[in-house]
Amino acid sequence: MPRLTRYLLIWLSCTAASVTAVMLTVYFVIGLTRPTPPAARSVQAVYPSPSGIVGVPASSAAAPRTPSTTPAGRPSPAAPTSRTPSPTSTRAPDASTPTASAPKCSGGPGLHTVPSEGGKVTVQYGRDSVCFVSAVPAPWFRTSNEQTDRGTLVVTFTSDDHRSQITATVVPAAKASVRETRL
Repeated sequence: MPRLTRYLLIWLSCTAASVTAVMLTVYFVIGLTRPTPPAARSVQAVYPSPSGIVGVPASSAAAPRTPSTTPAGRPSPAAPTSRTPSPTSTRAPDASTPTASAPKCSGGPGLHTVPSEGGKVTVQYGRDSVCFVSAVPAPWFRTSNEQTDRGTLVVTFTSDDHRSQITATVVPAAKASVRETRL
């Protein structure tokens, strides 16, 4: 093989190998730096709460309903079995009359979704308070929430053999902790 052809083949091989290495490196770096969407950016990106009405505690919506009966004493075939409360039994507070005990959740880190084995909780952190947004239980889990003071919210998902307890607080800083317990 002539010397010029041999040098040309070596040069082409080296060039092809270096271009391939650069392309693979660029694709790898672009793949690592691709932005990922946030877990909760707005309330529309979160599943609705089981209560269906904002401001209603999830524990009141999780209570099972008893089937209604007809005047003859038999169960009605069209008895509602869903877990959403009827509009007449529970009413959301009127937006025009602010409640004095309602925490103000503005000025803080914002909306965050906290996952657990029992379900997902979305809370909004304010400057000095935590507000419950929604709780989406996993299958076979029940939901209850408790807010003893403005700065701490505890949401518990319970099944027959497991409990997930999520505690969201702004004291001393905005954070959430998840405690998983086998029953």
